Amino acid sequence: MAITYENVIYDRCISSLHTLIADEFSVPVYFDEHEGNQSFVITPVEDSLGELLANGQSRNYTINISYQLDSGGNYSKNSVRQVALIAERLKRLIFNNKNYSSGGSRQFYNAEVNTVEYLRNEDDDNLLEASMEVSMSTLEIV
Repeated sequence: MAITYENVIYDRCISSLHTLIADEFSVPVYFDEHEGNQSFVITPVEDSLGELLANGQSRNYTINISYQLDSGGNYSKNSVRQVALIAERLKRLIFNNKNYSSGGSRQFYNAEVNTVEYLRNEDDDNLLEASMEVSMSTLEIV
């Protein structure tokens, strides 16, 4: 007999984050690599068991959201400011949606941005990045 399951990390977490980001920013969101002069990339990092329950489980997920800006050779305080501004705005977006529901059902809860790492690409000085680690939990009833 085939088992019944849901692709929780994608359907509830990644897809929901994609929707939140796409609705808030007029910046493309990808899953493989950055494109254009600015973009977001969403990458799953970790899936861990939170707690086993009688009829299900809680799971904890970590997802990386990377924002990259091509400064076009004009690495300045304005380009650093723009990357930091996007990171701050994303932190507030996640905080405001820490318990996210869509279509009448809870997608995730306790979402938070744990860390933001600001990077300048070693191979291309024009590229600035804010790499954000986001964690969240889900409740799966079986």
